Amino acid sequence: MIKRIINDKYKLWYMVCFLFLGLIDQRRGSAVGETQMIFANLTGIVMALLLLPSLNWNEFKNKIFIIWTPICILFTIIACLLGTNIWRYQGQWNTAVFNVSVWSYFVIYMIKEKKKQEFIIKFQRPFFASLFILLFLMVLSVNEKQHTLTYLLIFGSFYLIGIPEDKRDDFRNGLLDGIISWFFIQQIVAFGFRPYDYIRYRGLYSGETQNGIFYTIVFCAFIVKWLYAVEEQKKWWIRLFYFFMAAGSVSFLFYTGSRSGLLGVLTVAIVLITKYDIVLKKTFYKWIMHGITLALCVCITLPIVYGCIRYFPVLLHHPIWFEGEYIEGKSVCSFDPWNSPKYISFEEALDDSVGRIVRAFGISYTSFTQTSAPNRFVMKAYAKEIEEPGSSPDNIFMLDNVDPRSGDQMWARKVIYTYYWNHLNLKGHTTRGQGFYTIYNRHYEHAHNIFLQMAYDYGIPAGILFIVIYLYSIIHSLRMKEVEGWMCAAFLIAILCFGLLEMVLTSGQITVALIWIMFYFVGDERRQIKDMCLC
Repeated sequence: MIKRIINDKYKLWYMVCFLFLGLIDQRRGSAVGETQMIFANLTGIVMALLLLPSLNWNEFKNKIFIIWTPICILFTIIACLLGTNIWRYQGQWNTAVFNVSVWSYFVIYMIKEKKKQEFIIKFQRPFFASLFILLFLMVLSVNEKQHTLTYLLIFGSFYLIGIPEDKRDDFRNGLLDGIISWFFIQQIVAFGFRPYDYIRYRGLYSGETQNGIFYTIVFCAFIVKWLYAVEEQKKWWIRLFYFFMAAGSVSFLFYTGSRSGLLGVLTVAIVLITKYDIVLKKTFYKWIMHGITLALCVCITLPIVYGCIRYFPVLLHHPIWFEGEYIEGKSVCSFDPWNSPKYISFEEALDDSVGRIVRAFGISYTSFTQTSAPNRFVMKAYAKEIEEPGSSPDNIFMLDNVDPRSGDQMWARKVIYTYYWNHLNLKGHTTRGQGFYTIYNRHYEHAHNIFLQMAYDYGIPAGILFIVIYLYSIIHSLRMKEVEGWMCAAFLIAILCFGLLEMVLTSGQITVALIWIMFYFVGDERRQIKDMCLC
């Protein structure tokens, strides 16, 4: 046992790192104020930890590191003390300073590293060069978000240092196992303390959208692990476990009511199974069987998942709420009976989720339960000072050809996309005053589209380059024969499908780290030629 742990030490290290990225994602999506900002900053620390096995530790014996260490400690202490007077959240400031201190060592390391020639070669590769250009465009835009410079430092260092060839399998498995491990930890806690009293299941998040993104990522991890198990001819029960859990994660996602998440998992399932069964194995029969089996497993797990999220919290009977969640008379309390009408019934859950799906296609759907939930898609905020349509509840932005009363569930997206499209420019926008008001006193704070948001924040050139890099990465990953290609394709496609309708670029979200990490694997050309699928 001890020998196995020693042999798998790097895999365990990477797994723990990605487990913490999952924790950061949960805290970023559920906590408020200082706690939220602290955990968002911790992403940089975890990314540094991911790179530790890649470092040549003999380099740290250099006298420059010996001199720099006490200087760094001194300046870190001084900066933290100064932050008490200049920063609103002391914890956010301290973690930001700690990030700077940690990454200063990586900067010095890259300057002193004897592999400078390899770094120059990476800069010369078109894909990596495009990534660095994108990062520089983000920094040079008028957007004052601090994480733009952080992205350049963190992900730039990640691309230059990279993952050693002998640790790539450990990294890949650690990534998948870390996400899966955090899923089990997070869901067990949710089973105990998060009663199903809101029709769109939130799990351990404060919002159903964040929960939906997480389940989408979990599905990708399970389906890729299943493909690995099949390819490596693992025992039948191992293959069955991953396949069944992939279906179970779809069922969890179903109860969140996330249409973009369901689109993501459906697309990933079709693409990956098609590539494996039809493109690689040349068998249409197994493609049909895998598709039917996955659909049947989802149908089987739907009532099982409902039973878990509905009745497990009753056992401990100690609900917890995040800020703004508790609604008098609607939220389950510790003294409520197990059969309280506050709980969401199976019929109500199915009714809401199915209704949201069919209405997205313009199909009229009448709820037989007459259950409705507040629109969590809508957020309130302060008005912008610029006097233009959308600047205040009294000066709204609205399209003449859109009628919110028509039953068209996509009307809000049409208005949002039009507004952000009309306000695109070359230099981007500041964070101050983002968003706009529309009818019914609704305020939308972001573009609900990954490409529009990138172009709006950092300018049209950055937006176009991001689109090119993202689409190229998907196409290239699908041409790779090795398992890394499946992993990259799964996460990039799922995040893209979700990101076309929701926000996936918030600092601290696990989707941000996954996007840039997948870009790294796509751009690593060391094995590009032999990995290409020429058929």
